[in-house]
Amino acid sequence: MKKIFLLLLIFLGAMNISFGQPDTLIVPDNIGGDFSGAINTFIIGDTTSTGERNNPERYYKLQKDKIYFLNGALYCDFDLRLIADKPEGTEKPPIVASTTGANGVIQLIQFKLFRDGYIKNIIFQMTPPEGSGDSNASFFLSGEGHSYEFDNVMIEWGLWTGIVTEKPVDKVVIKNCYFKNPENRTNIYNGRGFGFFQENPADSVIMQNNTFFNMNSFAFFADISSISPDYFLFDHNTIVNSMKFPIHSFWFPEAIVTNNLFYNAHSYGETLQDRAGQDPDLQQYSIINIATIPSDLLTYFDIAEEDRKYTVANNGFFYEDDVITYLNGYSLDPAPFMNNRTQGMFDDDSMYPNLAVSNTMVEEPDFVNDGNGEGMASMIQWMKNKRDVVANTQWGWDSDGDKFLVEWPLVEDFAYSNETLMTGAEGGFPVGDLNWWPEKKAEWDGSSSATNNVKSKIGAISVDPNPAKSYLTIDYTLTEKSEVTILIYNLAGAQIHTLYKGTQTSGDHSIDWSITKSTPNGIYLVRISDGNHSSTRKVVVQK
Repeated sequence: MKKIFLLLLIFLGAMNISFGQPDTLIVPDNIGGDFSGAINTFIIGDTTSTGERNNPERYYKLQKDKIYFLNGALYCDFDLRLIADKPEGTEKPPIVASTTGANGVIQLIQFKLFRDGYIKNIIFQMTPPEGSGDSNASFFLSGEGHSYEFDNVMIEWGLWTGIVTEKPVDKVVIKNCYFKNPENRTNIYNGRGFGFFQENPADSVIMQNNTFFNMNSFAFFADISSISPDYFLFDHNTIVNSMKFPIHSFWFPEAIVTNNLFYNAHSYGETLQDRAGQDPDLQQYSIINIATIPSDLLTYFDIAEEDRKYTVANNGFFYEDDVITYLNGYSLDPAPFMNNRTQGMFDDDSMYPNLAVSNTMVEEPDFVNDGNGEGMASMIQWMKNKRDVVANTQWGWDSDGDKFLVEWPLVEDFAYSNETLMTGAEGGFPVGDLNWWPEKKAEWDGSSSATNNVKSKIGAISVDPNPAKSYLTIDYTLTEKSEVTILIYNLAGAQIHTLYKGTQTSGDHSIDWSITKSTPNGIYLVRISDGNHSSTRKVVVQK
């Protein structure tokens, strides 16, 4: 085993010919026949003899139809880019799975990221092979000032939350992701999607085209003990069966909640006792719930109360009859879309000119396949047991009855037949996660008014000399700290070079493109992106 590991390190060191340039390394699912912790050993061991990363720009690619067993949390004090190719046909995405230690205790977290993170096309299974017990969290985002992106990631099961920040971060993007059965056997406030642990804010949070299916608690949370992100976009998400409120945060300085489908969201209901610690005025928590920002947070956000911006539009909202019957049986009211305080703030145009709500659709979607309502039925039984002080166990829906085995392709299908919802989103697109509508998703360019409201952080740009012979200097200004990507394209649209990818502070920046002798003369495009907006400059190479 030691010999194999030594050979592995030598091999990795030999591959360091592209240091400083992005490259991709295939991660094996076992080392010398040992599957436990191969992913930990391989990625952590990708260092030089003096301990530096072999290539800080490296992408680690997992293999489709493979299971990668962690043998403890993977602590990354380097930028982690963990990717896989998108599966086709009967192929299954790679699965990263939790395991239990020799003492039978499951690992608490799967990944702890102290720098930037980029995760794509991977399933994270938080239940071990024996199907008993779950991890508390899949990802702890622990890099102060760093940025994170999750794209086409599935997180299944889990006792507390899928993704959580524990340091003030710059930007978190969660798109095309699926949170399935995040639940907790006893605690109704656990079983969450993504959010913030205590006073750890973010510059911006973008959650777009995600699905949350069968969850105890929140799709997003920055609760009364947390600081809301400066900017929050929650767009084209589908929430199916949740006991508590889907968005648990009421001090947003700027937020956009558009084109979402809230189905059986916040089904548990609230007694007056339930409201304690949830709402500052003990009002019933609603789907959209805001309150006056405390003075110290107004100072922190550097805004006045009347400057707040919150756009709510084109959202679907519905409770099934079985949920209403449960609520009536315990003399509980269904949660409103907005409670009295929230609605009053949105109606007060003199004090709040930038709060707007429109086109809330109360419509039953009639899903293609939501598990024949079994998830809803198990949720209702769990809620009854909780109200009646009866011991509870896991709930959710897993059609094959095997918690560890990830069914693929997915059995559930949250496309629907309701015609109002099918064209109710901006641009005439379906409300909710567009990934359930592949043809519509292909038509959608992501440039909704919600996305366009994200301010560009790219200021002035200049390129010199132009025409260029052997080098080109690109000067640009960032108005805020930002995740920056600078790419070179030829006129055929092919990317030929990555000049920079990383996080930069606000202010003036400069980067050079060293034009090699093999670069043909012609016209090229320099594209600078901040993650939401991009600017392009045309340059001529003439040697």
